[in-house]
Amino acid sequence: MYVLITIVGILVTLFFLAGFWRGLQNAIAEYRSGAPEPTDVPDYQYGSLAALSVIASAVIIAGAGFSPAMIYAGPLLALVTAAGCGLAFFVEQKGA
Repeated sequence: MYVLITIVGILVTLFFLAGFWRGLQNAIAEYRSGAPEPTDVPDYQYGSLAALSVIASAVIIAGAGFSPAMIYAGPLLALVTAAGCGLAFFVEQKGA
């Protein structure tokens, strides 16, 4: 299981860094364009996904009390969270 977590961790790290690099390039391009900062807030509606994340965390934490194998689910859930943050850089609307 350690090997799986390590491999998934490396892949998620690369995905996050690629997304971060894209976000950085978009931010620089937007800054250089000189356009005023937009004031509108995108309507992504991620509230249900956030609630699902909280429930998944609670289940994993409680599950660790019932089965020691659930200890491995915590790092995997953290990696899914990091992958979601990396994905956000790819989903964002490109600036000017």
